[in-house]
Amino acid sequence: MRVLVTGGSSLLGRAVADRLVARGDRVTCFQRSPSGSTAEDVFGDIRDGDAVRSAAGGNDAIVHLAALVAPRPAWADAFAVNVTGTKHVLEAAARCGRLLHVSSPSVAFDDTPAVGAGVEPARYDGPDAYTRSKAMAERLVLGRAAVPTVVVRPHLVWGPGDTQLIGRIVERAHQGRLALPDHGRALVDTTYVDDAAAAIVAGLDRTADSEEAIGRAWVVTGGDPRPLAELVEGILAAAGLGGPVRSVPAPLAALAGRVLGRLWPGDEPPLTHFAARQLSVAHWFDQSETRRVLRWSPEVGVDEGLVLLAESYAAV
Repeated sequence: MRVLVTGGSSLLGRAVADRLVARGDRVTCFQRSPSGSTAEDVFGDIRDGDAVRSAAGGNDAIVHLAALVAPRPAWADAFAVNVTGTKHVLEAAARCGRLLHVSSPSVAFDDTPAVGAGVEPARYDGPDAYTRSKAMAERLVLGRAAVPTVVVRPHLVWGPGDTQLIGRIVERAHQGRLALPDHGRALVDTTYVDDAAAAIVAGLDRTADSEEAIGRAWVVTGGDPRPLAELVEGILAAAGLGGPVRSVPAPLAALAGRVLGRLWPGDEPPLTHFAARQLSVAHWFDQSETRRVLRWSPEVGVDEGLVLLAESYAAV
């Protein structure tokens, strides 16, 4: 099978591309910089519809991972990449035959805990530009897809080389700016990068043979929820940083996030209101139907993942 992977330079994009190549697929990665994967690279901007359609030519399927991920992107930028870019992928996929769209569980966030939750609609319409644009993109995909399409929402993907979750935690710890709401008590599920990549490939395969999977969104996690503080302290220990993490009352964290989100220069404030609220409530999901329908199950638990993370830091 010939597959176009958009966003191949991301941690997850590279993992997906490498997994597809390893099993014998012919894979092209489309992004603005070298992917670092074992696939062939084609350079371009997801906002350029002609470039997307050209890159997709001759492929049998598209895996769409390209997205603008930032704590506080400008709305115009988030919309252009995450919504308009997805529209371009939909148009290109119509000529390819199948589509796997990568979304996020945050698109269903409603400021309440998710405790053993299933898949809720992508209803988020709040002020967080990334999440609102990703919710719009998912609704676009499920509402307009003209080819067999599956949506996968991996939850908190992490692993060696991660500059998003891992990188930000370690950086803030180095800067002395790391604190968790309410002692990090919230129970949170995560997904090791290799498991997330395997789930995406499984979802792509189901576009060919599963009416039950097609046209739906599937939340993917490692199924190993831990208190947030335990996860963060494990990540810091793997990076060679010890000591307890400071705690901030959840209401104070939300207030600080609201103020910093408005006043901090640039798009990387230490905390946003949306992030503060997400970190304050539980997020773990019922995976039974996901695993049955996608014919997938995770293989790397949190403890094993932290060992692999520590090994990667030790090798630097």
